[in-house]
Amino acid sequence: MTQTSDTPPDHAIPELFADGVLDVGFGNGMVRIDLFSLSAVRRDANGQPLPALRQRVVMSLPGFLSALQAMEGMRRQLEQAGVLPPPAARAATPAETPSTVQPPAPPRSPNFG
Repeated sequence: MTQTSDTPPDHAIPELFADGVLDVGFGNGMVRIDLFSLSAVRRDANGQPLPALRQRVVMSLPGFLSALQAMEGMRRQLEQAGVLPPPAARAATPAETPSTVQPPAPPRSPNFG
């Protein structure tokens, strides 16, 4: 990103951490992305931390498509840098997840189509 005169300095921009995406929905013309992190206190029967909904990002469809394009560009850069294996190698191995526990079904909202 290019620094412009109205861009705040890095220390003034809040950051958000998420272990992953719990759910993505579309309703009323907006894309809603629910982010989760692993709970420090809630655990499953095996003692593994459970995912907990932490934040929701709501985007217009054009904004979502722009974000998706930006993430695809980052994925390609990570592959080229050797940080991620090429797509063929990833397809041959099971996907890694932050926890072996399946996230609980999120509460359903009338906003999700």
